[in-house]
Amino acid sequence: MVKGCFWMRTGDHTFERRLRLGGPLLKENIATMVLESPFYGQRRPMLQRGAKLLCVSDLLLLGRVTIEEARSLLYWLDTEAGFGKMGVCGLSMGGVHAAMVGSLHPKPIATLPFLSPHSAVVAFCEGILKHATAWEALREDLAEKTAMSLEEVRERMRNVLSLTDVTRFPNPKNPNAVIFVAATDDGYIPKHSVLELQRAWPGSEVRWVTGGHVSSFLLHNGEFRKAIVDGLNRLQWKDSSL
Repeated sequence: MVKGCFWMRTGDHTFERRLRLGGPLLKENIATMVLESPFYGQRRPMLQRGAKLLCVSDLLLLGRVTIEEARSLLYWLDTEAGFGKMGVCGLSMGGVHAAMVGSLHPKPIATLPFLSPHSAVVAFCEGILKHATAWEALREDLAEKTAMSLEEVRERMRNVLSLTDVTRFPNPKNPNAVIFVAATDDGYIPKHSVLELQRAWPGSEVRWVTGGHVSSFLLHNGEFRKAIVDGLNRLQWKDSSL
């Protein structure tokens, strides 16, 4: 019987990196399905350059659509494709989406957020990305309605992005099958954010790899694959209808 792992990733406009990680898992009888999220690859708006979203609302829309599409695909894997075990995996902000999907899925699945914060607030208002956000443009846009300082704009952003706080979501059906993999020197995702979600989901596990947000993933593929295998192994087989 086949196990399936469903992949989401931030900043990946192709399938190559995720398939490169998932390909060797075939030896473990684990198939990989990769989603091209809205605003990426062939689904990227014409005026958008790379992964730089044009509007704050695009970030929320990206997340909502990704989550709903992932839930639909997991339902298909479960009811139509007959997979014996399933997991959802994501890297960076894709890991936040994976955590949300794992939280909302009605049945136990392995949930594997890699190099992920507990909320987009951390990434955009605390990590390195705060230096890449067009705060002045946001202030000017809001100034059409009311005058605001840059600090007030940042606080407004925190309030909006608090909608992505995964600690406010329900606990997954099987927290024991939740494995976070985080990096020791991640400039995007501080350690406290990873531990905050782990505390919110008692029974979940955090594993640490050395390196930064990118180098840790490039240098420790084996550790990420092991987390996928271990998470799926913590689930019980279900009867296949096929």
